[in-house]
Amino acid sequence: MILIHGFNVWDGGAASVGNLRPFFSVNSVCLMLRYGHFGLLETRFKNKKIAKRLHKAVTSAHKYGFKVVVVGHSNGCAIIHTAVKKYKTVIDKVVYINPALKKDLEPGDSVAAMDVWHSPSDKAVRWSKWLPASNARPWGEMGAVGYKGIPYDKVRNFDKENDYDVSSSKHSDVFKAEKLVFFGGEITARALE
Repeated sequence: MILIHGFNVWDGGAASVGNLRPFFSVNSVCLMLRYGHFGLLETRFKNKKIAKRLHKAVTSAHKYGFKVVVVGHSNGCAIIHTAVKKYKTVIDKVVYINPALKKDLEPGDSVAAMDVWHSPSDKAVRWSKWLPASNARPWGEMGAVGYKGIPYDKVRNFDKENDYDVSSSKHSDVFKAEKLVFFGGEITARALE
């Protein structure tokens, strides 16, 4: 299990995807791929470097026989997508939480399965589709609408705002304690299926 945080994060993802570690650590080895604070401009020029680090980590884990699930939030999903497309990183399962990705970006042949957790009220990713895109920053509104590309059996969308008794409607609120108690278990259970 590898967790990757979004941009504009000062704590290495501890208060976002890092909050999922206790849920995943029960059944697997769970690592954080920290890349420090990135501002908006840095995502355009540094995401590829982090994607290469991810590729090396995943390749090493596979070499030792581990099944690899990579979980990203926001720009972390853009880094995962870049690793898959640029470096052909083979990943057993990708879990996107409010991904800052274009809604029709395909998972790629090297991804065995993909879960997309989205919230229709996520304004951050809706705004991101208006920013200039690049190969390292293929931002868009997937985090608000789910995956809307070519249908694949290996892709599942989860509307965490409307389809559960607990509602997560904002870009990062799923990591807050009152929502994490519920969604931490849900995201983990689906990821490990």
